[in-house]
Parts: sequence; C-alpha cells; structure tokens
Amino acid sequence: MKVDDTAENAERCVCPTCPTYNDCMRSAGQLMFCARGKSSCEVQPVSCKCGSCTVWAQFDLNDYYYCVSGAAS
Repeated sequence: MKVDDTAENAERCVCPTCPTYNDCMRSAGQLMFCARGKSSCEVQPVSCKCGSCTVWAQFDLNDYYYCVSGAAS
C-alpha cells in the first residue's frame, strides 16, 4: 500500500531515531523514505527501526531500509 506523504505521518516517522539515519540525512531534512523515496545521501545500513514505526504498521508495510531501496508501492 502506498504511504500518504502527510504532515501527520511525518510527525509519526521514526527515521530520525534510526541507527542508520546519518548527519547527511539530518542536514537535508530527509525522512518518510517509505513515502518520499530513498535518500540522496550515502547510506551505510546499521540497523532498521521501520518495524517499530506506526506509519509502517498502519500501511501494512513489510520491507525495511526504505532509505536505501525507496518508497513503498
């Protein structure tokens, strides 16, 4: 299911607390990768918090590392 790119969903997004989230993403204000697409930053996967995200649960997502792979479809 496609994730709605809304302010409400952005507020619930856990990306900024994820171990993989880096300074480049932070300075670019990137988040909501499941809705907006993969990061333009170089990403070194550390671990993923997608499974603990209420947006991830609401939209019945099952993938991880959207910052690397891009938006849910």
